[in-house]
Amino acid sequence: FILLQKDDLRDRFVRLAGSGDMQRTTVALDEAATRLARYLFLQTAINACFGIIIGAGLWLIGIPNAGLWGLIGMLFRFVPYVGVPLAFLFPAILPVAVDPGWSMLAWVMVLYGGVEATIGQAVEPFVYGRSMGLSAVAVVVAAVFWTWLWGPVGLLLSTPLTMCFVVLGRHIEGLKFLDVMLGDQ
Repeated sequence: FILLQKDDLRDRFVRLAGSGDMQRTTVALDEAATRLARYLFLQTAINACFGIIIGAGLWLIGIPNAGLWGLIGMLFRFVPYVGVPLAFLFPAILPVAVDPGWSMLAWVMVLYGGVEATIGQAVEPFVYGRSMGLSAVAVVVAAVFWTWLWGPVGLLLSTPLTMCFVVLGRHIEGLKFLDVMLGDQ
């Protein structure tokens, strides 16, 4: 909703915070909105890739309704930390009912663990950092800090909040240290 109403919200924010230097405030807000839209697009694309990989992997393993479990994995991955384990539960129960041995269950565990570890620890910090002007370390540190401060809500908002601080650092001279510490330059 914020992105849909970004022009109206920008005008209100400019009126409240930056009427003295409207051009600089407008440029900063437009940059923040563009980066936030890019972040949401990338998060959706990464989660879609996760769902496709999980669905294809489950199909290769022989789990019934693999496409459905891939779609659920994609959707649940929007919920940090608990989404993937919740999405893993049903595909992990099915091999117990379908397979007389434990090999199918082991493959499902390896699939989910390997794909989530690779995407969550390697792909996301690099892709989010590069596309949003944040260093990869800043993405990880921000997730830890905002989660410690606000819990799960902080985790959901960690990357967008940090990106906003970097934008502020680029446009406000007194906050330049934020751009240096968190930015990718």
